Amino acid sequence: MQLIQAVSLLSYVALSLAFPNGAPRCKITESIISAGHKVPQGSLGLVMQLPASYTPGGPAIPITVAAANGTAVSFQGMLAYLTPNPVQDSSLTAVPVGTPNVPFAGGAPQHVGTFTNIAAQNLRPQTAAICSNQNVTNDNAASTITHAQPLTGQTPFTVMWTPPAANVGPVTVNMVISSGSSRTPWQIIPSGLIQSTAGPGNPNASAPSSATVTTAATAATASTTAATTTTKGRKGRKAKKAKKAKNAATA
Repeated sequence: MQLIQAVSLLSYVALSLAFPNGAPRCKITESIISAGHKVPQGSLGLVMQLPASYTPGGPAIPITVAAANGTAVSFQGMLAYLTPNPVQDSSLTAVPVGTPNVPFAGGAPQHVGTFTNIAAQNLRPQTAAICSNQNVTNDNAASTITHAQPLTGQTPFTVMWTPPAANVGPVTVNMVISSGSSRTPWQIIPSGLIQSTAGPGNPNASAPSSATVTTAATAATASTTAATTTTKGRKGRKAKKAKKAKNAATA
């Protein structure tokens, strides 16, 4: 029974990834995309052309996909997002969640900034529930984008990305491009790093941090412990006074 359910789930994922109205994923995972397209990743010869830096709270910057040889490459689908760390996310999603000594194993939990004017390019924000199901926090609805319908895109192809107001340090551009649906070539484009003009920054500055929750819990525990200690101290002093009074009466 479990085997049948597993096969059904894989079949559903494979069919879903061929949907023309957007990728049903919030993270770029090579094994999942391979299952959906029914072919392993192949190079479309695409590279990224990126500015060297961004300014927190500053103007939008261009993110361009181009063919390394300068030719026009046609494509129909994409999934893109930026993460506040220097590692390509598809390298992290290839590692099981919880793997020791691998920060963000299973994929970065935060996608930052906002892609702008995407509707004019037949792109759309990724569905919020899809990202939530993969434990991804988006700064904004359009922090993760995909195709709204089969694209008639050609390289060079540029999308504009507005940085977050908070400085999150260096960000990595993550993007996968598909030339079509099932059994068509696709490529996870080698990632590029964009530095912040404000320096290393705090990668958790634009989203709630688990450290904040941990700190709050620790503080609450400390407060409870202190209150308990105070109560015990008061009870102890009362007991001593009562004992002294009893001894005095006996004498």
